[in-house]
Order: sequence, then structure tokens, then C-alpha cells
Amino acid sequence: MWGRTRRCTARSPGWAQTAPRRCWAPRRRCANRCGPTATAAARCIVLPHGINVGGHNRVPLAELRPKLAEAGYADPVTILQSSNIIATAETTADQPDRSKTAAVAAAVQQLLADEFDVHVPCVHMPCAARTAAEIEAILERSPLGHIADDGSRYLVNFLSEEPRPNAVRELVDADHSPEVVHVEDTEAYVWTPEGIKALRLSYSHLERHLGVTATARNWNTLERIAAKL
Repeated sequence: MWGRTRRCTARSPGWAQTAPRRCWAPRRRCANRCGPTATAAARCIVLPHGINVGGHNRVPLAELRPKLAEAGYADPVTILQSSNIIATAETTADQPDRSKTAAVAAAVQQLLADEFDVHVPCVHMPCAARTAAEIEAILERSPLGHIADDGSRYLVNFLSEEPRPNAVRELVDADHSPEVVHVEDTEAYVWTPEGIKALRLSYSHLERHLGVTATARNWNTLERIAAKL
């Protein structure tokens, strides 16, 4: 569909130190050749780090959902107290997925700060965010699924960016037994058979070794998120 009006920055003939003229032509091409902007609805998942954990960074979810709706996000859903957020955002049709999610993540972080006075260090500078298709691809890929038999001990760490190849190589080549790690694109998968309390390949460990920011969700949580997409 065609989106809302947008500002035209084209300059009129004979322009000389004057402000750009405005164009409010949502469905037609204006005289300055500003084409209409095609938009698309993108279902995004935002994964803030450190929300409602240990009594810190408290965000009442019953208040967060209407605030997201007021901010223009359609069908907002929150899953578990860690504020896994699913919402539909309007984006431009030709916008890359990571650009879409980065914009949504930044807006959600600002909303948390403005409405709840919560300032969270989150992935994707500022929040971990992925599209619905990316979450579904992660679940389909499941590179450690052949050994992981407990969803609560199978973790996906969402990284702020793709880490350097040599850093990945050093990490995966090291002996972390009984834990196993697999890094692919902007996700690091960890199998911790002895449970989370014994976890050594934590998100903070990955941050130090990979030089990125990370936040983790276990497999059970990701399946719950996928069921709501």
C-alpha cells in the first residue's frame, strides 16, 4: 500500500539559500518528482535486556502494551516478565530487515526510558530485535538440536552485530565441555547440559570474547514467541 505523506526536499528552480519546499503528495508524483513512498507492515520481536529481573528495571506489562499501541505499534504482545515484545511496525517496503528492527528497537528503548524511567543496555544498539521471519529461521535452523534435549538449557544469544571471524574461531575452538557453542551470523547458540546455574558460556562471557553486546533467550521462550507471531 502507499504510505503517509512525506516531506519533499527537492529545491525549486533558481534555488538560492532558501529552505526546502514541502510536498504533501501521498499518492501521486509531485512536480519535484518525489515518488510516493510504499510502506509495509513488519512483525518485529524486541528483546530488552534486564527487564523485571531481580526487582530491577520494573516495567508493568499491563501498562507497557497500551503504551506501545499509543506509540503506533499494532497488535502489541508481551511474553513472560522479561518483556519479550512482539509488535507490528510500519516500515518502507524496500527497507532491509536489520534497518527495520534497529529502528523499532531504538523506539522501544526510548519508550521504556520516557514512560517507565527504565534505561536498559540492550542488544542491537539499543535492543535486540528480529523480524518474525528471522525468529522462525532460527528455530528451523537449530544447529545444536541434535544434542539439545531440554529447551530450558538450550540458549540463543542475540548479538548486536556479526562478530569478527577470528574471534568466533577462537571461541568455538576452545574446550568448553560439557557446554557447546555454535556461532552463526548474529546468533550464538549454547547448549548447557548441567543447567543455567552452572552456565559458563553466559551472554557476558560471549560479549567479552566476541566484542559485541548480547542478550539470551532459551529455546522454550523462543517457541512461545513463535506461537504468537
